[in-house]
Amino acid sequence: MALVETGSITYEVLDQLSEIEAIAGEWDSLLDRSPCNRAFSCSQWFIVSCSLDQSLAPRVLIARREGVIAGVLPMVLHHDSGVATFVSELCDYNDIVALENDETIVAGLLNFAISHQDGYKRIVLSRLRSDSNCLRGARALDPAHDFDHQLTGGTQYVQLPATFEEYLNTRSKNFRKSLRRAQRNAGDCDLTIHELQPESFPPDGVAKLFLSLNVDRWGAESYYHLPFPQSFVLKLLPHLFAEGRMRVFALTQADKLLGLDLCMIGKNSLCTWNGGFLAASERWSPGNLLIAAGIRRALDLKLAEYDLLRGNESYKKRWANNVRPMLKIEFDVVDNQALMMPQNKDEPHEAHDL
Repeated sequence: MALVETGSITYEVLDQLSEIEAIAGEWDSLLDRSPCNRAFSCSQWFIVSCSLDQSLAPRVLIARREGVIAGVLPMVLHHDSGVATFVSELCDYNDIVALENDETIVAGLLNFAISHQDGYKRIVLSRLRSDSNCLRGARALDPAHDFDHQLTGGTQYVQLPATFEEYLNTRSKNFRKSLRRAQRNAGDCDLTIHELQPESFPPDGVAKLFLSLNVDRWGAESYYHLPFPQSFVLKLLPHLFAEGRMRVFALTQADKLLGLDLCMIGKNSLCTWNGGFLAASERWSPGNLLIAAGIRRALDLKLAEYDLLRGNESYKKRWANNVRPMLKIEFDVVDNQALMMPQNKDEPHEAHDL
C-alpha cells in the first residue's frame, strides 16, 4: 500500500483483494451517491473479475478526505504489457467513483495515477462517457487537450419522453405495427412479462437461468458457453440482483420461463446488458417484448433513459433515438516525486501531458 498526503486528502493504492474487500462497503456507498453506473462501477464487479483472472493485478487508487473515502479509481495492471486499465471488457461504462462535482478528487486521483510508479508504464482508460467523472478530471488536469477527438465508438439509447405512446409515435409505422402484432400474439398465447424480485426469486437462480437461456438461443456460438464468462456471471450476477444493482425481466407462459432480460442500473437509466430466450419462443419476438417492457418500467420509474449500450446490432438502431459517443484516454506514467494535487476546484493544479 502506497500513501501520499496532500492537505486534508490522502491518496493510497490497494493492491491486495483482501484490502479491496475490506473497503467494499464504503466504495458502494459512495457509488450510490455518484453519477456512475451502479453495476459496472460496483466493488463486486471488480473483485469477481480479479478473483477469476489471475493475470490481473489490482491497482485500486483511493482518495480519502479527512479519513473518509471520497474517490475510487479501480484499475488493474496487466503484467505482460506494463499497462494499467479498467478491470473488465464486460463493462459498457467505466469511471472514477466520486461525487459528480468533486473535481478536486477526480483530478487528484488521475494526477496520482500518472505520477505514481507502481509497475505500470502506461495507463489506458476506455469506454468513458463524455459526462464521466474521469473525463472531467482529465480536462481539469489538461484544459488545452481536445479529448473529444479520442472517440472509440458509441452506445445507443432511448431518451425517454413522458409516455410510451409518445415514444412510439417517434418510430416508423412498420415498427409500431410489428410491435403491436407481437404484443397481440403474446396475449393470445398467454405470454406475460414481469420483473423478478430478490425477495421471492433466489439470486443464484438468475445466473443459472440466464446461462441456460443464452446457450439455448445461441448454442456453441454463445460467448457464455466459454468457461470464464460462465464463471463470471455465476459469481457476479447474484450479488448484483440481491443488491438491487440489476433488474431482471422475465417472459413466461403459464409456469414456463421463456426469456430473461438483465438490466443494469444507471443513475437515471435502465441499461439492457444481456439476456436470452428459448430458441423455440423466437416466433413471438421475445426480444422486442422484453425491451418494450423495460422501456415501460423505466418510464414508471421516472428515469431519463433506456440504454441499449454497446453494439451495432440492427435491432438497437430500430429502438434508439440517440447515440452517445465514447472516449478513451491514454497517458504515460511520469516519475514525479513532488506530487501537486489540487486542493479544491478553484485552485490551479499541475497539468500533465495526457
